[in-house]
Amino acid sequence: MTFRCSDEAADRGDPMLGTAPPQRDWLLVEHPAPWPVSAPFGADLPDALLRRLGHPELRTVFVRRHGRAGAHERLDGPRRWFCLRDGHLRAGRWTEPDDLLVSLDPAGGTAYEGPLALVCTHGVHDVCCAVKGRPVAEALSARWPEATWECSHLGGDRFAPNVLLLPDLACYAGMPSDEAVRVVETHLAGTPDTTWLRGVAGKHPAEQVAIATALDRLGSVDVAQLVARVVEQGGDLDAGTWTVDVAGRARVVVRSSRRPEAARLTCRATRETRALQWDVVSVEPLG
Repeated sequence: MTFRCSDEAADRGDPMLGTAPPQRDWLLVEHPAPWPVSAPFGADLPDALLRRLGHPELRTVFVRRHGRAGAHERLDGPRRWFCLRDGHLRAGRWTEPDDLLVSLDPAGGTAYEGPLALVCTHGVHDVCCAVKGRPVAEALSARWPEATWECSHLGGDRFAPNVLLLPDLACYAGMPSDEAVRVVETHLAGTPDTTWLRGVAGKHPAEQVAIATALDRLGSVDVAQLVARVVEQGGDLDAGTWTVDVAGRARVVVRSSRRPEAARLTCRATRETRALQWDVVSVEPLG
């Protein structure tokens, strides 16, 4: 039987919460297929340019439209780019690689209202992302054709399909394709379904867990309004406790630990790893 990391993770019941990507700033570069396994590195963008574009909080990913035009055909004209910095989206077009340097300017390009929905379909990086991501990209593209983009590696392969919503940075995963539109609709309506929520990208994992816990307790709340911060920490990632204040409305204590069993966490993994797990210890209402 063919090994699929996402099927194995679902069978184990691997918890998704607290696993959203760590970056809060994102650069999306429209780029036709094929995407190399290390994209955006290894494609036709100079490494020196990518290093200049990057910083610790910035993540660069390739994007394309769903379907044949997005995946297989070269684009004759300028391609799109989008940049999320400090919660604000801007957009522009590029033809030559150096055109992307304008994205470094906070005033570069033009303001973009969003939202954008990124669906990881990077099958060369992990087969599960293609097999489970493409049906979700198809469903979301039919509903939001201008807002939906397939993207290169987001991380969390074993939770495929993975969807990142900008500018809120909410990361959803694991849902069947026939649930994808509803999941995004509820998010946009301000009633996020935490069943499929991995967390909010750019937040500490404990903050991600605390935000989801507050969403369950507070009901209809805009994710962007839930400012979370760690106010106390004990131990380390392998075995620690984290006290998080969520918008002055709840104090959530989260425990970090390693999963008891080791497993292959991606389809391409050559060894087994004990994944981190985040669990809620207590919730105290504030105010």
